[in-house]
Amino acid sequence: LLLSMNGLHALVPSYGFCIVAITLIIKGVFWPLTQASSRSMKRMQALQPQVKAIQEKFKDDPMKMQKKMGELWKEHKVNPAIGCLPMFIQIPFFFGFYRMLQSAIELRGASFLWACDLSQPDTVWIIPGPNFPLNPLPLIMGSTQLWLSRLTPPSPGVDPMQQKMMQYMPLIFLFILYNFSSGLTLYWTVSNLLTIVQ
Repeated sequence: LLLSMNGLHALVPSYGFCIVAITLIIKGVFWPLTQASSRSMKRMQALQPQVKAIQEKFKDDPMKMQKKMGELWKEHKVNPAIGCLPMFIQIPFFFGFYRMLQSAIELRGASFLWACDLSQPDTVWIIPGPNFPLNPLPLIMGSTQLWLSRLTPPSPGVDPMQQKMMQYMPLIFLFILYNFSSGLTLYWTVSNLLTIVQ
């Protein structure tokens, strides 16, 4: 990732635009996988009434319920796990960006839009009183993550408690990434926006 970023920097003068370009390249490479995942999720959403019927009919027998659900997936050639696959594949890139942006000396002092240093949080103002930093990029990232979670159909057969937890994932990511480097939140925000467009 660092070699790619430095290679792009020879063509594009801004490291921020290099991060955006790398994100576009990564999304382009994984486009077919994400498309397959989206199609699978749509098919699973169409099977939701049958899933609910199976859940109602076998609510007292979880083993039988799982067996019937497996038969339903097999009959309609749907794999529930494929919906999460693109996310799992992107996690190493996320950690790769995290490690790279943490150690890349090139990003120290590199500015992009309002961020003065892509290796630091993009603090634009300190809220007086609690001395809390206002970081716009993590807030934009959280908003795009929330938007994305609203667009993603719920997986059939998922426990209601798990669905509730998934609704709060954008807030958890916002909390975790709030004080991370603006380069990392820029990557995550652009990635979210490209997924929304897709």
